[in-house]
Amino acid sequence: MQRFPRLGRILARRPRPESLLAAGAAVIVLGGLGTLTASDAAPADFAPHTDTVTAYNDGWADLIGDDNRDGRVDEDETGAAQPCRGEVEFADVCATVAERPAYAWTDDDGTPHTVAAGRKLLSRIDAAPGTEGFAATLFALDAQWFEHNQP
Repeated sequence: MQRFPRLGRILARRPRPESLLAAGAAVIVLGGLGTLTASDAAPADFAPHTDTVTAYNDGWADLIGDDNRDGRVDEDETGAAQPCRGEVEFADVCATVAERPAYAWTDDDGTPHTVAAGRKLLSRIDAAPGTEGFAATLFALDAQWFEHNQP
């Protein structure tokens, strides 16, 4: 039969310096790994802050071209298309219009108007890029933006 040392004797012994050093190093390494690999993922029942959702729905979705506001830009949405592809002569104006965010303005008689983001506006032009009709609509959109957004 084997005898096991009593707990009192085990606790009364002084630990070796190497044991303390090894234990301390293990704590530091494991703590560092835990910090580096900690997840920022939210629990399944987490609802995003209302201001974030409101900001997304009030313009960010239009800005990135997420037409159905599902959080991703699919190939049939305005953000997936290159609205200036084919426009050679006025490509810089087209790119400028495409980058503009949605905006709103009110008429002198109090009628409010909302204007979609530039990419969405460009996707609604009936003429093909590179044609006179596309260029005319492009400059009209640019002029309208300046009229309502410049002091």
